[in-house]
Amino acid sequence: MESADPQGAPLPNRRAFDLLRKIELTIAAAAVVLLVLVSLAIIILRMTTSTAWSVTAVDLLSQYPSHLMLVAALVGGSLALSRGETLKIEVLNGLMSRGNRVRVARAVGVIGSLFFIGFLALIVRYLMIDYRPIVAFVYLPLMLLIGVKLAVYGFTQKAD
Repeated sequence: MESADPQGAPLPNRRAFDLLRKIELTIAAAAVVLLVLVSLAIIILRMTTSTAWSVTAVDLLSQYPSHLMLVAALVGGSLALSRGETLKIEVLNGLMSRGNRVRVARAVGVIGSLFFIGFLALIVRYLMIDYRPIVAFVYLPLMLLIGVKLAVYGFTQKAD
């Protein structure tokens, strides 16, 4: 028997998605913990010392918080997507008629898909111009994971 997600759409392989959620949750938790620890280390180093070693350490560590934040945001978005949760403004959503909500949802889906494809194209172009391992082995796989989830949930979603 196939299981269903919170929106009622059947999931092709429930165990695989459950394992993927656990992995994503672990990655998100690790990214947030590392973000806090690296930020704290930078603050402590800046406040307590001004030696050449500490300046070098701060310079080295300063590049990681933005990457960790982006990883946490991408994985968090992927988790929200797999739970059927989306970001919406309920006040505006409640003021619209059902027909308008459907049209807005479709427009947002099209615009979001175009943005997603454009972002993937920029990642690939960036890799062709200036190869960076963090882009190749972290950001691109996370974006592809979100793309696969969008496709799976988009094609398995039942119409209301």
